[in-house]
Amino acid sequence: MTPIRSVRPVRLPGPRCLLRELDEADVAPMYALMTEPRVFDRVLDEQPPSLDEVRDAVSVWRAEADGEPRPVYRLAAVAGDRLVGMGTLTVESPQHRRGEIGYVVHADHWGRGLGTEIAGLLLRLAFEQVGLHRVEATTRPDHVASYRVLEKIGMRREGISRDHLLVRGQWWDSVRYAILATDR
Repeated sequence: MTPIRSVRPVRLPGPRCLLRELDEADVAPMYALMTEPRVFDRVLDEQPPSLDEVRDAVSVWRAEADGEPRPVYRLAAVAGDRLVGMGTLTVESPQHRRGEIGYVVHADHWGRGLGTEIAGLLLRLAFEQVGLHRVEATTRPDHVASYRVLEKIGMRREGISRDHLLVRGQWWDSVRYAILATDR
């Protein structure tokens, strides 16, 4: 069986956006993304980060990309020269060839198919380049747009994990999705 591969640098073009490695110039637009109130309502952070915290996070994420095997792919989603979102692929278990994707799109770009494109590009990375067999994702039951994205890219709903996450003092359920390399 082929071992999991560490891919770097990542550059995945799509029709509307490109997934690429983060760079220092992404700090300010990433800060704008992570502190946008409509976006923040959907993420797991306890509070919006400061600009310095985002700068530190991007620096850590860039260093993390050099790990071997590479555990996480945190990628900027850019349209033209503008950061419009972020995609993440985490290799949860190299032994079992299992990973998880996540994505966020700036609210100013919602409803344009970018979430679907980012998630689809992450699956291409996971299956065609990294060599995973199973990719999972979770979303909140009330986040209709997110689970529509997951279904559009071929992921199957596998169930609900009740009180799965404690976020800002409230328990969130998670709807669990997955897709296998053999499903594509």
